[in-house]
Amino acid sequence: MSKRSPEQTIMIPYLRRLIREHRAINRLIDSTKSVAASENLKTLKRARLRLKDKIAALQRHYYGRSLAR
Repeated sequence: MSKRSPEQTIMIPYLRRLIREHRAINRLIDSTKSVAASENLKTLKRARLRLKDKIAALQRHYYGRSLAR
């Protein structure tokens, strides 16, 4: 197993936290069915997309590929 750099040691838990947050937002969006919550739903979807983009960028930077599946 290769030795991790200090930067990777910090970024791996951060990346995992971002992935957990993304999944939590997905579950929240899936459970929101109310028409009255449509504005809130748009905000959640924007936040989910920002997280997804951040996760993908970090994975490309550190691993050269996407790890989230």
